[in-house]
Order: sequence, then C-alpha cells, then structure tokens
Amino acid sequence: MAGRIPQSFINELVARTDVVDIIDRRVTLKKSGHNYTACCPFHNEKTPSFSVNPDKQFYYCFGCGASGNALTFLMEYEGQEFVAAIEDLAAQLGMEIPKEAYSEEPQRQHEYHDLFPLMESVSQYYQQQLKSHPNAEKAINYLKNRGLSGEIAKQYGIGFAPDEWQNLTTLKNQSENLQKDLIETGMMLKNEKGHTYDRFRDRIMFPIRNRRGQVLGFGGRVIDQGEPKYLNSPETSLFHKGKELYGIYEMRRQLRNIEHVIIVEGYMDVVALAQFEIYNATATLGTATTSDHLQTLFRLCKKIVFCFDGDKAGKAAALRALKHALPMVRDTREVRIMFLPDGEDPDSLVRKIGKDAFEERVESAITLFDYLINHLKFQVDMDTFEGPARMVHLAKPYFQEITDPVLSARFLSRLSQMAGLSEAQLNEVLQKDNANRTTPEKRQAEYRQPAETRADNPVSEKSSDNTNNNQSKNKIPFRRAISLLLQYPDAFPAANTSWLKSITEPGAIILYEMLELTRENEGMTTAMLIENWRGRPEEPHLNKLAITELHIKENNANSELCDIIKRLERTYVIDQCDTLINKSKKQPLSQEEKETLKRLLQASQNG
Repeated sequence: MAGRIPQSFINELVARTDVVDIIDRRVTLKKSGHNYTACCPFHNEKTPSFSVNPDKQFYYCFGCGASGNALTFLMEYEGQEFVAAIEDLAAQLGMEIPKEAYSEEPQRQHEYHDLFPLMESVSQYYQQQLKSHPNAEKAINYLKNRGLSGEIAKQYGIGFAPDEWQNLTTLKNQSENLQKDLIETGMMLKNEKGHTYDRFRDRIMFPIRNRRGQVLGFGGRVIDQGEPKYLNSPETSLFHKGKELYGIYEMRRQLRNIEHVIIVEGYMDVVALAQFEIYNATATLGTATTSDHLQTLFRLCKKIVFCFDGDKAGKAAALRALKHALPMVRDTREVRIMFLPDGEDPDSLVRKIGKDAFEERVESAITLFDYLINHLKFQVDMDTFEGPARMVHLAKPYFQEITDPVLSARFLSRLSQMAGLSEAQLNEVLQKDNANRTTPEKRQAEYRQPAETRADNPVSEKSSDNTNNNQSKNKIPFRRAISLLLQYPDAFPAANTSWLKSITEPGAIILYEMLELTRENEGMTTAMLIENWRGRPEEPHLNKLAITELHIKENNANSELCDIIKRLERTYVIDQCDTLINKSKKQPLSQEEKETLKRLLQASQNG
C-alpha cells in the first residue's frame, strides 16, 4: 500500500509528527527519565512497560512487544488502515497528500478515481428515494414498525430502491461510461440480449462502507414477500464480502474507545441495536465469519462476542467461527459466544428486555474455550470407557489450531483431566502422525525463541547456511551495524559503501539501504528509517533491533560503525580476491578480471 503514496512524503510526514503528542492524546504518558511511560494500551497490565522515546520517535512495549511510530500507533490503537492513518496525520499537520499519492497501475486507476464517487452517488440516490418516491411509504412503514427512527436511518444511510428496471441510469453528473461503471460495481446487470437493468428493485437499501466511509456495495432487503430475503452486491473490484463488515464505519464514528464488538447476523440487527444506543455491533455480509473479518476486528478492540441463534444452525455457525478464531486468540485477545433464546434475534430481544439486560447477556457470554470444551464433552458419553478417548480424537483438530503457547498448554491440561491421561500421554496421542505438520509444540518453540535468532530473520546472528562460514561470521557485525544506525542515524560513515551492493547477505542489503537513506535525508530518525520497511519481512526484526541495548555512548556510535564497516569491507575484499585466485587456477582470467584482482590485492595490503 505504501507504494501508492510517495515514500518521500511519508518520511516527511513522520519527521514532522511528534509521536509523544499523538500517543499522549489517547494514553496518559508520564515522564520517566528521558522517555515517557504508560500502561500498555495493547494488553492488560498493572505495571507500566510501554515506553515512548522522543528522540527515536518510536514506542515499544516490553510486555507484549508492540512497537512502531506514530502511523503504526494510529493503525493499531484506532484500527485505521495505512492510508487513513496518513490522511489523519496529514490533516492534523495541514499537509496536502500529493495527487500522485493514489496513482496505481493504469488498470486500477479507474477503480479508485471513478467508482467510489459513483457508489456515493448511488447511495445518495437511494436515500433521496426513501424520502420522496411515491411508493416509499411501505418502506418507511416497515422501518418504523421495526422501531427505527429517522435519525438512525440517516446515520446508516438507509435508502429505498424503487420497483423499476432503470433507476440508476438517471444519475446526474456521471461519466460517459455510467452504464459500464454500474455493471462493474454490480449495481446493474446485463442479460444475454445485451439489455441492462438494476440489480436492486423494490428493496430497502443498506450501504456497505469501508472504515473510511467509502461505499463499497449494498445490501437490499425485501419489503413484502419475496426471495431472496436479503440480496448483497456481488464480488467486485471494490467489494469483497469475505473481508468487509457492515457497520464498522458507523461504529467508529459513534465510539471513540471500543471495548468489544458484537458480531450479529444481519443489517437490521446492527441498526436495531444502534437504535438502543448499542453501537458496537457489526454483521458479516452473507458469509460466515472469516479470518480476515477477525483480523479487522482485533485491530479495533481486544474482545469479540459472536451472537448466534440458539438452534442447530446457530450451533453449527458457532463451530465454524470457533475454528477461525482459535489461531488468533492470545492472552490479550478474548472471544466469547452468546446464544439467543429460541425465536429471538438481537432486534427482537433488545426490544423485549432493553439495553441494560441485553448488554448483561453480552458480558456473561461463554468464553471460546469453555464452549469448545462443553461441545467436546457433549459429543460423547463420558461415563463409558471409550467416551473420553473419543473426545480426545475429536479435540485433535481444534488443538492443532491453537497458536498461543499458554492457551495451548491450558487446553492440554484440561483435556488430560477429562481424559484421565497424563499430559505427556495426551500430548503423544495428539501429536501422533503429525510429525510433518506445524504443531502447537513447534509453534510454541518458535514463539519462545528470540526473534533475532530465528532462521527466518534476515538480520539474524544464526546462519541458515553452515557451508558459508564467512557469511556466518559477518552476520554479527551486520546486525550490530544495523542496530547502531537504527538508534543513531546521524552516525553514518562518510566513506563510500557502494561495495555492499555486491554482497548477497541480507544484512548487507539492509545496511546499504539504510546508509543511503541517512545520507539522503538529513535529520533521519529511528521511526523514519523503519517506516521504509513497512510491510516487508524485515520490519519486525528491525523494530526489535531499534530497542536492543547497545551499551555504548552516543558520541562513540560513529567510530564503532566506521570500524565495523572497515572490517566488513576488508573481509569482502579478501573474499573477492580468493574467488578470483581460485578461478585463475582453473581458467585464464579476462583482462578486466586481472585488473580487478590487482586493485583488490593492493586494497587488501593497504587495509
């Protein structure tokens, strides 16, 4: 996503933003020496472990590992997308995002520049029809009978699609490709004869917005009898139902701090709860809750409550949601499941028992693991000899989905008690025939292993290639050099380091990029440097290095960095010489190679 906005603008934005000010507006910071501290806003704690460094313009939590700059904080704390966070900061600073900020590959420029305004026009058209169309009275009566006020209808942009075939062709001030664009957005259809017609007719319309308020698609509900009862926009370049949720935009406009989110079934459930000032509800769009949905919600808050019907279909939906949620649950994330009484939906229940009683039901909803354990027990007869064994085998696929080491250990302990087996015996049974799979034990080992020593860390001390001793030896100085440069960007050496480009070692590539960035951008901070790696595999490792204790005074950083660079260059020169000398023993060198070898030998002697 960063490619859509010039990196130079992002660097300037981060440079002009005070991360202390951004965080302090949302979390009360206290001065502690040179830094600022607070209880971490991303996990529950009593003793402050969240630290903000004004020089580095960087925050880090020593408890949960959350880290980043002002942009990252807005994204994580307020659930903003990257572009939205940039727009937020730019607006605060009075900076105008360059017009080319949203330029993309040619085939997608049309999508973002034309289709969003068109969808907004469609939404406004439907809202106007609800107010003025002669046949809108039945839609208005339906909404009133469901207890909705005009204020809520306006807040959620509810509208009306008349029972006509060419409503949207009357839209004004649109492009010459109006009909083509309406087909692309799924608002119109074309039959085999080439005739076009509106997808939504004689329905109450609910606009589906992203978190920036842009209309992606619509959901339409029949007013009288008809099928389907709910009709959603199809998959388009704008709308992907497996990723979007209804009501997220409206929720964030109403609630500054979202403690938990309730996932309900339909649009009417969301707006009906909002009518009772319960604004933290959202709905999936004709699909089961996906991992993408959950990831979106966990960026907004740390607690999610599924709300299902109490019938057989609701229980099946709960199990599907459970499978998606298990890999994402952490000690800082909570998932609960709430079942409705027979014949009730959130709309009818809240009207019957009121806001307070409904919220009490939400608070007392069963936890994800308690529900899973109860489900497993009720699938078998626990009073028989075979029952507990059968339960263990039923638990196996769920156990393999758990990624959090603490929750995995607790689940294993609870199962062992119910099965009458020791944890070691149970663990052996659960892992049998899964030696080649990524088991919870492997994930736990990876979780416990320090990030800087994992094999997938491109700036790791541990070499993944034992046959390359020189690269293995170089990993430590590369890592040290990167750490020094991250924490003291002004310490970059004046010497030419273009030779780093010739080294395939990942650390060399990162170091070269960082050196170039610090030379080209005066006043570069830690936060600005790391921003250039946003979304890249190296980013989490660089975050870790940015707070690694270096045990060095700032005025000594430059001299140590220069020494490391010299040692690395000397090693590089010797390696190049050895390569050319070994080659000369097998075949004659070219004139260029001879001159290169001569130059390298002189450099090695001078060094």
